Amino acid sequence: MSELFNFIAIHYWGFLFVFLRMSAFFLAFPFLSTPFVPVRVKVVLLLAFSFFFASSLNLNLLPPKSFLEFSLIALKEITLGFSLALVAYIFYGVVSYAGELISYMMGLTVANLFDPTFGLVSLTGRLFIFTFYLVFFSTGGAEYFVGALYKSFLLLPVGQISLKGSFFKFLLKESSLIFSLGFKMAFPFVFVLFITNLALALVNRLIPQINVFIVGLPLQVFVGLLFLSFGFSVIVLFTVNLSQRFLEDLFILIRVIKGG
Repeated sequence: MSELFNFIAIHYWGFLFVFLRMSAFFLAFPFLSTPFVPVRVKVVLLLAFSFFFASSLNLNLLPPKSFLEFSLIALKEITLGFSLALVAYIFYGVVSYAGELISYMMGLTVANLFDPTFGLVSLTGRLFIFTFYLVFFSTGGAEYFVGALYKSFLLLPVGQISLKGSFFKFLLKESSLIFSLGFKMAFPFVFVLFITNLALALVNRLIPQINVFIVGLPLQVFVGLLFLSFGFSVIVLFTVNLSQRFLEDLFILIRVIKGG
């Protein structure tokens, strides 16, 4: 701990602005913002990463000339940290939206779970989210992600960030991936469930004696679970590609901000 305090005393301003960027990121990153990670672990990780990045970059910044200059730099660092986490939230939303579509078609909307980050989340949505986490960490995505954070300090030095129109256009364009990629991910299962609902509607019209409302819901759940069990490898493969796309878009965002 003495090395940490000595470093802060010498490189106070550099460490402070790195800490602000990382704090905003830790507050908004999907996995770290959940209650699954204890608060003490978050604080230790935040201090460790901030100390590592600041010491590796050897930042030796001059104190801001005024409170206005300090506020402007701090706001830019916090905005950048939130933006990096927002890209992760977009891909988090993709898998959550796909799970919501499948859960709706299966008739499981009444069996929702409370997620502090997204509110009520369906059972399949929670399954897809945990699958995304598992694939992301098991395929080495965390290492590349830490590398992207470090590269953000190299390409976007502290206090030299320029947020212009291209930055906001990129985020708006990326946000549309929630619906496009989410629907692609859920389409095979939604299509099968739609055919099942269509068959039940035809049975209801042709054989009115059968109570479709009693038969339909268990049948939808059974068909949905059956095809999820057979096609879960497709979900995993799609999630792997999604994880790679997330890391690529993260580097693209850093280059977009650098280019202004």
